[in-house]
Order: sequence, then C-alpha cells, then structure tokens
Amino acid sequence: MKNATKHAEELRPLLKRLLKDHKPEPMQKLDPLKALVRGAMSYNVPDSRADEAMVRIEREFVDLNELRVATDLEVAELLGPRFPDIENRVEMITRVLNAIFEKEHTLNLERVATLGKRDMRQFLRDLPELHPFVEAYVMLMSFDGHCVPVDDQMLEYLRNEEVVEDKTELVDAQKFLEHHLKPDECYEFYMALRRAAAIEAEGGGKKKKSKASSR
Repeated sequence: MKNATKHAEELRPLLKRLLKDHKPEPMQKLDPLKALVRGAMSYNVPDSRADEAMVRIEREFVDLNELRVATDLEVAELLGPRFPDIENRVEMITRVLNAIFEKEHTLNLERVATLGKRDMRQFLRDLPELHPFVEAYVMLMSFDGHCVPVDDQMLEYLRNEEVVEDKTELVDAQKFLEHHLKPDECYEFYMALRRAAAIEAEGGGKKKKSKASSR
C-alpha cells in the first residue's frame, strides 16, 4: 500500500480511541471448524444476525459433518433468503468443508493445528474460494494467529479514518494492519473496529473527517 508509513501514524491513535470506546471482553477461542462457519456468516452483517444463523445451524444439524453433506438449497432455505449474499456464503461453507474432508480424510483440523502459523494460514488460503475475512477469522479466533479480519464495512471505516487509502483492497488492508499491529493487539483491534464500523453503518455512514477533526 502506498504511503504505508504515513497511514501507520494514523493507526496508533485510532487503536487507542477504539479501545477506549469499544474495548471487548477477553477472547474465547473457537473450534476452528466452528470458527470457519461463524466467520462465513459474519462478514458484512451484524453480529446479531451471525449469532442467529449459528443458532439455526446448530439446531438443525447434529454436527458440521451433517452440514457438509447437506445441499446448498437446504442450508440456504434454513437461513432464509433475506440473509445477505446467502447463496455464496452457503456454497463457500459446503465447498470448504468438503475440501477439508478430502484433504484430511476426516472433518477436523487437528493435524493442521500442529503446523507452524505460516503453514496453517497457507492451508486455509488453499481452500477453494475461502473469503479473506474468514481465513483471517479462523487464524485469529482458533490458532492465535497474528491476523486482523476485515470486511467491507470495516474497510470503509478505515478509509473514512484515513488509515488506508480510498482504493486499498480488502486483502491489502489486512496485510497493512497485521504488519503494523502487535500480535497481542490484533484481537482487541478487530473487535473494536468491527463494533465501530457496525455503528457507523447503522447510522448511514459519515463523511471522511478532516485532519483537524481527527485529532
């Protein structure tokens, strides 16, 4: 990303402000497969809707292996047509779960959990059509990865705060944050940023602030 040093200077005060306004509870680690499904239902939607989707999935399917063999139509109908981008989310979930089953000959990531962080992340990136947010979410919430999941709402917030440039792509924003945040800052920053971005989105967004007003 261009002007990374300049934007890094904007990141530190944003981190401080976000943690003051939206400091999260301590992280509760998730099973990596559950994190994968939860992440797939989370990007660009409020946590309340993702929570509701997970309740429906856990109520309908005995385990994630049963979800893996369900048809996309069955899962989409369960979650409802009004859930944003539901067809693509469901297709991603079932394809990725099946890819894991084919690679590991079982539906778990126990072997992957023994790998180094770089190899873990590469395994996830090699899964078919896995959204960058979901890959980083699994690494962060299950494998203590030095990762910051970013979705479109969060990216827009970062653009408005001038922490990234207007044309910065989502993957590049994640790389930038991971490079300039310490490992033990990633979870709190992610959670606080997600909350702040959701509030901004609910309020209809805001104009990019001037440098004077950002101090």
